[in-house]
Amino acid sequence: MKTYLRILVILILVSSCQENKKEDEHLDTTIRKEKTSQKKDIPKDVKSVEFPVEAQFEAFFPKTLGPYNRINIGVSEVLGSASGAYIKGKDYGNLMTYYVTDGYRKGSAAIRNFEDAYQSNHKWSDGSEHISKERDGFKTVALLREKYNTYKISMLYNNRFELTVEGHEKADELWGYLKQADMKMLDAK
Repeated sequence: MKTYLRILVILILVSSCQENKKEDEHLDTTIRKEKTSQKKDIPKDVKSVEFPVEAQFEAFFPKTLGPYNRINIGVSEVLGSASGAYIKGKDYGNLMTYYVTDGYRKGSAAIRNFEDAYQSNHKWSDGSEHISKERDGFKTVALLREKYNTYKISMLYNNRFELTVEGHEKADELWGYLKQADMKMLDAK
């Protein structure tokens, strides 16, 4: 009886190992398919450009934007985004943030969301105002939340990067700050 039990245990172990092997093969196939689909997501006319690293963003984000001084730079290469934080004088309650998002990263919806916002005529119940218009040849979307004293303006650069400035200044001032960054470093080489 013990012999039969041992043989049964061995057969069960062997069959379970075979099932794991099938799962591994299926996983390998899925990963290969995902890698090829990632390559298809990026338009063919786009030159190969790596997302800039933190040291390069030191030059991209100006040290000052009007009365605001840069205090921090954060970069997430995984998400394809970077931000520069600015304060007015030494008042941390008066913060302004400059964001850059790469729209060609896998899973990024930055371009689609920007285009949807540009086409939208949504009205908020809290009195916030949404303005879509072209400024200096760029499509821009501004969100004015006067009730909260918060304003945000975004634009697309090279139909790839979404640039956004958010703070307590009016949209026209934020637009001036948005244009001060060294956008040439975002161009394909």
